[in-house]
Amino acid sequence: MVREKVLEPAHPWIQVTATKADWEKADPALLTTMFGQLHLIRAFEEMVLELAGEGLVHGPAHSSVGQEGGAVGSIVGLRTTDAVNGSHRGHHQFLAKALGYVASNGLDLDHLLTGEIEGVLDRTLAEILGLAQGFCKGRGGSMHLQWHDAGALGTNAIVGGESRLLRETLSLKKEREHRILQ
Repeated sequence: MVREKVLEPAHPWIQVTATKADWEKADPALLTTMFGQLHLIRAFEEMVLELAGEGLVHGPAHSSVGQEGGAVGSIVGLRTTDAVNGSHRGHHQFLAKALGYVASNGLDLDHLLTGEIEGVLDRTLAEILGLAQGFCKGRGGSMHLQWHDAGALGTNAIVGGESRLLRETLSLKKEREHRILQ
């Protein structure tokens, strides 16, 4: 027999809603960049899933479809010199950081696919496909994306496994002046 129990949160749930005044204060260039990154990351992820469906991705394709907003929203305000560790299913985090690095002055929706943006997308896809043109020469695949120049310290295949990257993060922090986002 099934039993039911009403659950009550330990703390009250709060809904936060942007007002018209908030939208009027928002920087149009920032919103444009965020929208452009969201679009690029979603299109990229959909392409990866198509290729995986055709059997062209060697190993798993750990997609982050639906999680683009969290990555873009948390990374878009970082400096190009800041660093991030990616999580399990971290394509979106990697791409948000890499896109912000090559387009540090923002994105233009009328000219979204610049040479630099295409280069990031091509090299990321090559990495996921296990090709030598990837950021890690194809050795990282879908679950181990990294590009230290951009401050993308690495994603990993272990849920909650970011802590094992802590030593590398702390070492890099000593070498360069970074704020670390984990």
